[in-house]
Amino acid sequence: MSLRPSSATLALTAAFGCTLELGPTSTDTAANTANATTGPAGTDSGTSTDSPTSTGSGGTTSETTNVGPTTTEGTTGEPAPVWCNGLDPNGPATLTVANSEGVDIIDGTPLQIVCGGQGTTMVPIYPHFGGFTPDSDVVAIDVILDVDGFNLGVDGHFFAEVPHQQDVNCAYSEPYYDGYSYAFIPMFPPDAIPDIAVLDGKPGVLHVTLHSPIGDKTLDAKVVLSISPEFSCGYGGYDTDTDGGSTSGGSTSGGSTGGTSG
Repeated sequence: MSLRPSSATLALTAAFGCTLELGPTSTDTAANTANATTGPAGTDSGTSTDSPTSTGSGGTTSETTNVGPTTTEGTTGEPAPVWCNGLDPNGPATLTVANSEGVDIIDGTPLQIVCGGQGTTMVPIYPHFGGFTPDSDVVAIDVILDVDGFNLGVDGHFFAEVPHQQDVNCAYSEPYYDGYSYAFIPMFPPDAIPDIAVLDGKPGVLHVTLHSPIGDKTLDAKVVLSISPEFSCGYGGYDTDTDGGSTSGGSTSGGSTGGTSG
C-alpha cells in the first residue's frame, strides 16, 4: 500500500530474490535427466521432472518455471498502514476541521494563536475526514486563511498552502517519521506583522479543501483570531508539543496547542 521510496526498493529486491536462478545449470540438467530415467533409490523411476514432487538433485521444474511476482507485504517487512492524523477510512465521507481546543469550526468559531515548534507563532487546525482509503501515505488539503487588513503574504493571503500534504499513515516509527507527522496543520502569520497581539479579535475567513478519491470536500467558515492575554512565544515558553513530544533546550518539534489530535 505504501508508496514510500524504500517500499519500491524492497519490492524489487524481493522480486529479484525469487528469480535469481531462473533455470538449472548444465550439471543440474544432466542430473535431472538421469534421475528421471533411473530414479534414485527408493523413488519412482517414472516420475516426471515437471512434477512439483520431483526430488532430482538439480531442483524441480516447478521451482524454475513457476517464478513470478509475489506479495511483498510479508517478504519485505512492509508494515500494514496505520491510518491517522484525521483519516478514518470507515468513517463518514465528510470533512470537519477543529481548532486547537477541539471545537469544530463553524461561523464565529475562534482560532487560537499559539506558540509552536522552536518558538514559532502559529494557528493550528485539525482536519477530520473519512469514507475512503487513500492510494498513498498522504492526502492533499488546500488551506487558505484571509484576515482583513493583514493579508500580507506573498500570495495576497494571511496564510495559504496549496496543497498541504497531510501524512495519514503512522505505521512508521523513529527515526524516519516521528516528529515530522502531525494531526494538525499549522498556519503561520505573515512575518510583516511586528506585534502579533494586534490580531486578537480580528475576523477572518478560513477555506479548506480536501482532495480525495471520492471527490473534493470543502469547509468555508467566518472565524475570529484569538490570543491569550498571557501569550508569549520563544525558546523556553512551553513544555510539550501537540503530539506529546518532549522539549529539548526549550524547543519542541510541534506546536503547544492543548488541542485534541487524531
